[in-house]
Amino acid sequence: MNLGSILEGLMANQGRNQGPFGGGRPGMGGQPGGLGSMVPGGMGGLAGGALLSMILGSGAGRSRGGSLLKAGGLAVLASVAFKAYEDWKTKQMPNPNQANLPSQPPAGSGFHLDEEKDKDGNEMGLALVQAMISAAKSDGHLDSQESARIQEQIQQLSLGNDEKSFLLDLMAKPADAAAIARLPRTKEQAAELYVASRVAIGDVNTPEEKAYLDRLIALMDLPGDLVAHLDTQVDAVGKTVAS
Repeated sequence: MNLGSILEGLMANQGRNQGPFGGGRPGMGGQPGGLGSMVPGGMGGLAGGALLSMILGSGAGRSRGGSLLKAGGLAVLASVAFKAYEDWKTKQMPNPNQANLPSQPPAGSGFHLDEEKDKDGNEMGLALVQAMISAAKSDGHLDSQESARIQEQIQQLSLGNDEKSFLLDLMAKPADAAAIARLPRTKEQAAELYVASRVAIGDVNTPEEKAYLDRLIALMDLPGDLVAHLDTQVDAVGKTVAS
């Protein structure tokens, strides 16, 4: 499957299709200075009107998640997870005042999307998309009528059959933390999938969302202090890019 095509489909009707890093697949690749030096907007307003925004829903927390993805695509999820993971490993305190988007993870770090495969041997980016869609369904805002509407939009996208089938299959499935928890091969990948899930949910406002994340944490065996770092980093960076 072509991850780039899937991302372009999710970000459909955005105007320019140029990736936010200056070309190539959206959210992959890079440019000097890393994510912190990038000017958001290469793909237009991800949080306004795109297919992905239909999936994520509305609300301040989800708007911040959309802004975060607009700023860096899937690669920003890996960067946020990498920064939190490194701080956790070096026993630094979580920093709620993170001023900039963290830099891209270096090669060999376990967080570089171009290098990583999930447990099924697929690109890690596909696992992140799965995690986001599953988490977005956890509060029930995507009822059968809304899911059918999104499936109709997917059918109209200029995607290959494999890419359409992948997205349609995800939309047809209920939220399933256990299925997402089976995807990571490493603790680093588990951290990335948790970040993707938190970004998709935004602010945790319902018992269903909290229960979903708690189950994901337990099944992926993420330490509580690492989760605190990941939560703090997601919230801090989300507020920064939305301001």
